[in-house]
Amino acid sequence: MFQDGAKRGAIDPCFPSKLALAHVRNLIFAKQRRKSLDCIFFPMFDVLRTRLMNIRASNACPTTALTPEVVKAAFTKEKDSFAEHKILYLNPILDLSKPDLLARQMFGAWGPVLGLSVGENRRAISEGSQTLDRFESALRQQAKEVLNRLEQEGGVGIVLLGRPYPHDPGINLGIPDNLQKRGYSIFSQSTLPMDEDTLAALFGAEVEEGVISHGLDISDVWKHTFSASSSNKLWAAKFAARHPNLIAVELSNFKCGHDAPIYSTIERIIESSGTPYFAFKDIDENRPTGSIKLRVETIDYFLKQYHKSLTDARALQEKGGEAEDSGFNLEASA
Repeated sequence: MFQDGAKRGAIDPCFPSKLALAHVRNLIFAKQRRKSLDCIFFPMFDVLRTRLMNIRASNACPTTALTPEVVKAAFTKEKDSFAEHKILYLNPILDLSKPDLLARQMFGAWGPVLGLSVGENRRAISEGSQTLDRFESALRQQAKEVLNRLEQEGGVGIVLLGRPYPHDPGINLGIPDNLQKRGYSIFSQSTLPMDEDTLAALFGAEVEEGVISHGLDISDVWKHTFSASSSNKLWAAKFAARHPNLIAVELSNFKCGHDAPIYSTIERIIESSGTPYFAFKDIDENRPTGSIKLRVETIDYFLKQYHKSLTDARALQEKGGEAEDSGFNLEASA
């Protein structure tokens, strides 16, 4: 799909943006043949929701945020492919952080199309927001249950440090699936548990010392908190660094302009605690199957040793000894 869509042009080196162009082309020229499409809804997300505190903003990446407008230009520059196939293309700008503003923006886009009243639109936005809240809460609760089990059994879980799109199996080269098949629980940076008990256990000492104001505060590691995904990535790195049963695997796309400035910060956060850290920073349209398989196998081998160290430390603690005597140098091994 990427190779077919790339003929329309590229949007700098951002892989997800290039894929978006290919995906819309596929909808127009392939999906439309099998089932008639009335509308393609590709909104420009400006500001995203966040629960983090003391941040300056929670904006989406400007490259991906404006991709729908670039896609629109690509299919209307020479001729209007949407009109030719009788498809309505809607790409309104949306602010997910302000419900009232979001309702107005959505009404402006969908009101004329669906014949909505203002009241119907507001009810739809409210129901959608509540459904999203319930969905995220359920995922966080599930994550907490898995985390509790890892603590009880001395297992190892992997926190994927990555923007939303590396969770797409078409983009992540199968890395999370291959790790999960080897027995590791996979956690998304966006759905880690944020209940007060968990935050107190991991960040309580720093809050008491005045280093941060709350467990969801990242101002101690990054002052320029404008990007929602970057902020989430940094907080998840702190989370993984403070939990003994978690390690971190960072996924990033080739030449991601917003991931690059925080690479060294994330590495410093995680490795300062001796937590294992691995990174795939070159995910793009190339699919180096052999090298990816080798890297996953290497991670698996190391984590088996890491898991043994956790088991030995747990057994030593139960006998009344000191965990530090387990003889496993995490920092050196990482």
